Amino acid sequence: MMNAGRVRQAHWIVLPLALITTVAAIRPTSAQPPAPKAVYTLKDLIGRTLAISPEIRQMQRGAEVAMAKKDQADAGRFPQIEVTAIVGPSSRARGDAASSPDRKDDPTVNNVFERVEMKLVQPLYTFGKLTGFRSAAEEGVKVEKAKVEEKAADLILRVKELYYSRLMASDMLGLIDEISGDLDKAIVKTTRRLKAEVPGADEIDLYKLKAFRGEVLKNREEAQKGFDLATGALMFYAGLNRTQPFELDAIGLEASPKDVEPVDRGMGMALELRPEMAQVRAGLKATEALVMAEESNLYPQFFAAVNSVYAQAGNRTRQQNPFAFDPLNDRYAVIVLGFKYDLDFGITRGKIRAAQAEHLKVSETKQFAEQGIPLQVRKAHRELAEAQETLKATEDGWRNAKKWLVAAKANYDLGVGESRDLGQAAETYAKLRADNFKAMYNYNLSLANIEYATGRAVKEEAK
Repeated sequence: MMNAGRVRQAHWIVLPLALITTVAAIRPTSAQPPAPKAVYTLKDLIGRTLAISPEIRQMQRGAEVAMAKKDQADAGRFPQIEVTAIVGPSSRARGDAASSPDRKDDPTVNNVFERVEMKLVQPLYTFGKLTGFRSAAEEGVKVEKAKVEEKAADLILRVKELYYSRLMASDMLGLIDEISGDLDKAIVKTTRRLKAEVPGADEIDLYKLKAFRGEVLKNREEAQKGFDLATGALMFYAGLNRTQPFELDAIGLEASPKDVEPVDRGMGMALELRPEMAQVRAGLKATEALVMAEESNLYPQFFAAVNSVYAQAGNRTRQQNPFAFDPLNDRYAVIVLGFKYDLDFGITRGKIRAAQAEHLKVSETKQFAEQGIPLQVRKAHRELAEAQETLKATEDGWRNAKKWLVAAKANYDLGVGESRDLGQAAETYAKLRADNFKAMYNYNLSLANIEYATGRAVKEEAK
């Protein structure tokens, strides 16, 4: 029930389901223009995921089962009617109980009989059994509906992780291409200088530049893998056709400022809104009601009943003597009051203890949730603060590294700079820019985790 491990570090998101997906690359031929790419926003992807998810449908079926059980429990307060109708051969019986020309040991079967028997039982007082079952069933519906909301919140967080992972992978690929492009130009220029035997041209510079370029490109395949897996997983969850082009509305990551409630208020909100808390609250009421229902079996169950019979056979004389009853040719109705009591020598007591233990188990789960959920909120807020500080630090750092790289390229082009300076500038810029992308990813994911931890994820998407 708890989801304490929801906050991820800025690594490539590789979900188990994503491992079975592939990204279909459409290569347009000269005779066929490329198909237009569908563009999806984060809200579009979440909406599609919640609409088609089999996990959501599975939870909804559980809610339907709970509602059916509630209907059963509600119907327990109404009368239960049993009707039995039979037909069969009838032996002739004339006269009355005192005198008859027919004999039981020498029957004459020359007709048929019809018999309809109806029993109606109306519970009157059950010492809380019916009330307990109805209350438990009603709370069970709330538990199952909260499970639907919990699963929806899980999927929303999952889609957000994939969405931001793809954007970060796209940014990383762009950064790698940018750095490798600059180094490629420097390599080409150095090669020309060596061939032209320009004074100061050194093969060591060429080796260093190629080494720096190799260091940059070694991360490209990993970034591409993250991009492809995130894309495939998003298409899987959103139910998109994998043969069709697919694009996101955003080109890269952004860290847009967003107001977040204080951590203390967020913890209080989480204890109120989280579907896990709704489950344990309803579960406590349900198990308490089941204890009451089991305890009612220690007492008699009072009821009213109607028993009526209609039987008819054309070859038998109907008896008018009140002491004589003919099961094949008679009719009567009787209304009674009664009670039923089962003495089972310990079985009921055992069922009561089992119900009480279930109630205590749910109570322990509630206490655990009340401790763990606020910690989850506090953790998400702490990671948001860390991401904000990292953003500030890396923002200034990568911009200055960019200026260093531009200056190093200019100096190298003029022949007054060394290849080592150019390579170090490119390496530093790549590292700081990558750290900045990761900080933006962590920032956005921390906001998503705060919404999840406070129980606002589903409500925010419903707006």
